[in-house]
Amino acid sequence: MGKYRMKGAYISRRYFLGGSAVLLGGGLLAGPTFAAQGCLLTQGDILGPYYRFGAPFQSKLAGPDEPGERLVVTGTVFSSDCRTPVPGALVEIWQANSAGLYDTEKPGNFTDKGDFHLRGMLYTDAQGKYRIETVMPGRYPVPPNLPGLEKYAGLMRPAHIHFRVMESLHVPVTLQLYFKGDPFIVGDPWAHDRSTNTIELEQDGELRRGVFDIVLARGFA
Repeated sequence: MGKYRMKGAYISRRYFLGGSAVLLGGGLLAGPTFAAQGCLLTQGDILGPYYRFGAPFQSKLAGPDEPGERLVVTGTVFSSDCRTPVPGALVEIWQANSAGLYDTEKPGNFTDKGDFHLRGMLYTDAQGKYRIETVMPGRYPVPPNLPGLEKYAGLMRPAHIHFRVMESLHVPVTLQLYFKGDPFIVGDPWAHDRSTNTIELEQDGELRRGVFDIVLARGFA
């Protein structure tokens, strides 16, 4: 599916090209290798058919009336040494609702550009940190008739949140965040080997919390 594996990290080279296409996002690795340092780049993943350009700048994806278990994810975007924070990185986030449905499955959403739901964009702060407030995404089956993925039609995907992270001195990465303990990870062709993209969640009262740090490859100087 257009992936490159280098020193334990998946690096993908092209991004989503159309509303029903499913390709990998990201780019080629540049600069030094990182395995010797014990530092792995965040693994690229499929973009999927539900990406939409132009989501609003917001870190609170779910409103107070949104059904589902509340979730807070925080983290830091690091450069390829896993130590240097990356301020001003653009982070796009989108996900299904608690029933496993995206806003694109609502009729008319591709013509009403202002009708975004459970989507947002933000910039990392001066310390490379970000925070999102949302709800736990629901699981859903792979839709039928996706080009190149017909054999996966009906396969139940584990719960996940989509990220796309970009910064001018680094290679963009498109990924999906997964959650430890999800029984559908093992049989999922994308999630089962995404160790850098799978996090533990902790219960904090009525909230679930998780930390997801993202490591970007340096671009060409």
